Amino acid sequence: MKSPPSNTIELLIRLRWPLAAVVGLLFALTRMVEGIFFDAAMETPTGRTIDPIVWGILAFGAIWVVFSWAIRQEQIRRSNEARMLEALRESNERLELLYEINQRVASSATLDEVLDYAITLPARLVHAAAATIVLIDERGQPYTARVTGIDAASLERTRTAFHQLSMSIPPSQPVILQPQQPCAWTACLILPLVERAVQPIGWIEAFLKEDKAAATESRQPLLATVAAELTEAIINCRRRDRVIASIAAVERAISAERTRIARDLHDGVAQSLAFMRMRIDLWEDWLQQEPERLRAEFADFKRNLRRQIEELRRAIFALRPIEIGQLGFAGALRRFVQEFAEQHDWNVAIDFAELPPDIPPVLELAAFRFVQEALNNVAKHAQARRVWVKLGVRDQGLIIHVRDDGIGFNPGEELPAGHLGLRQMRERAAALDGHVTIISRPGDGTEVRVWLPLLYSSTPVA
Repeated sequence: MKSPPSNTIELLIRLRWPLAAVVGLLFALTRMVEGIFFDAAMETPTGRTIDPIVWGILAFGAIWVVFSWAIRQEQIRRSNEARMLEALRESNERLELLYEINQRVASSATLDEVLDYAITLPARLVHAAAATIVLIDERGQPYTARVTGIDAASLERTRTAFHQLSMSIPPSQPVILQPQQPCAWTACLILPLVERAVQPIGWIEAFLKEDKAAATESRQPLLATVAAELTEAIINCRRRDRVIASIAAVERAISAERTRIARDLHDGVAQSLAFMRMRIDLWEDWLQQEPERLRAEFADFKRNLRRQIEELRRAIFALRPIEIGQLGFAGALRRFVQEFAEQHDWNVAIDFAELPPDIPPVLELAAFRFVQEALNNVAKHAQARRVWVKLGVRDQGLIIHVRDDGIGFNPGEELPAGHLGLRQMRERAAALDGHVTIISRPGDGTEVRVWLPLLYSSTPVA
């Protein structure tokens, strides 16, 4: 098949002989009809006058038809070229914008940088005079993350006019809302931000001074692509922030644990060894004067030394790396409890049947430390033979039970100087919006219960 002509001139050149034949044939047929029916009339003066006029009209008509057709073809060609050029311009504009978005998003280190750039896009895409970005937090509550071109009071009135105050999830596709009450805006474009077309993470509100419905309709593919790019960027930033927060929490926990161990060693082993050294200084005087007294001192010294060795072993055991990454939270905690129990010759019962599978990493590390601290307290003070460890869910929170059959104590009385672990557990739980409950009675064992909320975050700004 031949390719279509590139312009009208080329087309006329190709069709000149068929067109000339058609025009000649038309003239011949007309002359033949005239000769048959009108030759007698043409011999009169009037007929001789009308004859050239008629042939002039026919020639004019033929030429007019040919050139009108040629002009129409030229107009169609130019119109097609204009549409192609406009489509090419829009395609280039779209590619440039998407490239810019990709580059800006890739170079943005924080969610704030992504949002600061995203709030500028409505003005460029649909010539919006004002815009807002609304995000949905981890609890499913929407909050306004960015605003431009409008103050807070005007924004509330505008949302009321468009009936947006009750919106909690965005529509599935970009839509244009019309005001239901008089306001300064003629339309509002809602651009949804939806993760994989399933999970909404927020939306963009673009307020328009003029009705841009037709222009917005033609830019639907571009709007959808931009929304997808922004959605992916926001999700990646949130994921990166969670990782950074988890790493920071781990670092804080490590620092706090080192401080605790250092304090325990200073208040426990270091002071006991210093005291024993002072006693040894006295033995030099007793060697000659009170040799019998030294036997009792040696027996007491061996008992104290044995306790300090056990304390050092507990501190060394606590410094071992946590194997959550290799065994998972439940597996690592189970191994720790079993090995700790074997060290102290305990009969231990472990129950993780109700443990949720999706505990946040921050709470996993905190729960590990709570169990570790509770078992340390049992080893130091309880004189227990049996220990129970159970983790589960209660009241939308993680509940930790550590119970023993030891000597117990009265929780209402002021704790002795050596019982620093319970105070530290209460402080750590309060920092995570949780609480610690101690159930004990002299001679009847002790139970430590720690409750930590599974969902905790700062309150969003409306």
